[in-house]
Amino acid sequence: MRLLNVTYRLEDTKKILLGCFILLGLMGSCGGSKTLQELQIAKPSGLYQVIEIEEMSLSETQPTLNFDLNQSRISGNTGCNQFGGTLVMSQENFSIEAMMTTKMYCSDEVMAVEYKFLRHLGRSLQWTQNGDTLSLSTNETPKVMIAIKTKDQ
Repeated sequence: MRLLNVTYRLEDTKKILLGCFILLGLMGSCGGSKTLQELQIAKPSGLYQVIEIEEMSLSETQPTLNFDLNQSRISGNTGCNQFGGTLVMSQENFSIEAMMTTKMYCSDEVMAVEYKFLRHLGRSLQWTQNGDTLSLSTNETPKVMIAIKTKDQ
């Protein structure tokens, strides 16, 4: 009888230990999920210089994008004029509402870059960020713009 009692206790101990390991595993995986949520991809913030539009490298005229997440604003320079508007941003896309620009005229080359830049900013853009490089795209155009975060910010 004593032998049965010891065996019974060993079986209970094994079940309890197995239950503890399972519970610890579940707790660890829950903690991992929270960590993944906390490590969500950082949204673009600060000043970026556009170096490419529609796979065309820009050297002389480089528009800028300044993301102010605290104020939900975006502003910058088109290469000729200033622009600004309300920033609507999600984890994958952003768009600009109530965008306004100044209306100065520049050379034809600069105005051509400005036209492309503003045309793309007028629609919803998907963004991905790899280090200091921000890539913007749409479903129709995989490489709309590439911008580099400036070191001043």
